Amino acid sequence: MIDAKAVRANPDAMREAVRVRKVDPEKANVDRWLELDEARRELQSRIDGLNGEKKELAKIGKSDPDAARQKGQELRERGREMEQELGGIVAEWQEIADWFPNWPHPDMPEGAGEEENVEEKAWIPGQGYLSAEKLGRGETSGQHMPKRPVHATDQDFKPLHHAELGIKLGGIDTLQGGQVSGSRFAYLRGDVALMQYALSQLLIDELLGRGYEMFVPPLLVRERALYGTSHFPEGRDQVYGIKTDNVEEGTDLFLVGSSEPTNFSYFMDRTLDAAELPAKIFAYTACFRSEAGSWGKDVKGIKRVHQFDKIEMNAVCLPEQSEEVYEEFGQVNEWLLQQLELPYRIVDKCHGDAGYLASHRQRDLEVWMSGSGEFMEVMTDTNATDYQARRLNIRYKGEEGRGHCHLVNDTGCAMGRLLISILDNYQQPGGVVQVPAALQRVVKKEQLEPAGGK
Repeated sequence: MIDAKAVRANPDAMREAVRVRKVDPEKANVDRWLELDEARRELQSRIDGLNGEKKELAKIGKSDPDAARQKGQELRERGREMEQELGGIVAEWQEIADWFPNWPHPDMPEGAGEEENVEEKAWIPGQGYLSAEKLGRGETSGQHMPKRPVHATDQDFKPLHHAELGIKLGGIDTLQGGQVSGSRFAYLRGDVALMQYALSQLLIDELLGRGYEMFVPPLLVRERALYGTSHFPEGRDQVYGIKTDNVEEGTDLFLVGSSEPTNFSYFMDRTLDAAELPAKIFAYTACFRSEAGSWGKDVKGIKRVHQFDKIEMNAVCLPEQSEEVYEEFGQVNEWLLQQLELPYRIVDKCHGDAGYLASHRQRDLEVWMSGSGEFMEVMTDTNATDYQARRLNIRYKGEEGRGHCHLVNDTGCAMGRLLISILDNYQQPGGVVQVPAALQRVVKKEQLEPAGGK
């Protein structure tokens, strides 16, 4: 949620933000909002004046009780009418405000879509970072990335799609997942499931060592948690709602697409001690998304599914801390990808591709799929400044002042997609997959072999 005073003071800046962030200008109608804002304040002033008149009735009542009663009835009727009118104005005013995007970071790249994202870094195992002249917009760095699976000992074979590898290994079963739950569901089994467990252990140990606090949050939330983190109204079509006839309060509940809404909502309606910030937390949860609009896209395997596991990192911090936390989250992401020795790049997302309305700035980390010759997003960092904190009413106070906190979130590890990245980059001839050295302690194998042997 944007500070209304800031929009009122500089409506042209919000019109520009709506334009570059590609928000529907009818939903985020700045001109209509300004009209409603003026009407709201004028009507509120009249209501305040009416309340002042009510206070004067006591004086009238001492000398003329009948006149006071009649006047009081007239004031109450006028008050009800004005309150009803104000309620309608405020509802429309808020509905438009809910579609205002966060102010873009001054350095957020201009652009309409992902092809105009700016590459910050690219890294290849055994080679290090690509030089700056090999980076650019879109997929400039792709021409310099490995042409074959980067960890293959024999380059003379046809790489397999991760779905085929998963079947060969007996570790990914989308057929039975479909029988049990429908399309875009899968079972992970055996060593592939164990490799996911190893991934979680690797990152969790690192985060605990850095002083992050672990949460086990609810996976069902009320609407306010999703509205508060700006997943509503914008992303409502991506969220599963459930029937609540058997729930105690009968309140609408929704399955989370990330632990971000529940993690941040833990702090809602609270004023935090500035000296105790930043509060850096993480959670490892199942997540659920409808994938509306993705029918027919990435239907093979586990790249785009309705249920997936993820480690989410979140921070509640002071305004002056959010950029530092944003950079720290990116460093954790890079640490994990380099531990796994996966080729990747970091892109600074442009206006038209910067995710949800809360984004002040956002970056993706994308693994290079050496077998298929494409990048795949596996992590996203977002600095939402005070946008979500205003909706959730998360504040701080300290010796130097008080205000709304800043919230920063990060996909620490999208399990399914990192599994895909490992299968793609570590595959060998015949469907054998080498296990990354960082995971061998838990998996207790150096390589995974097709079910029944080679």
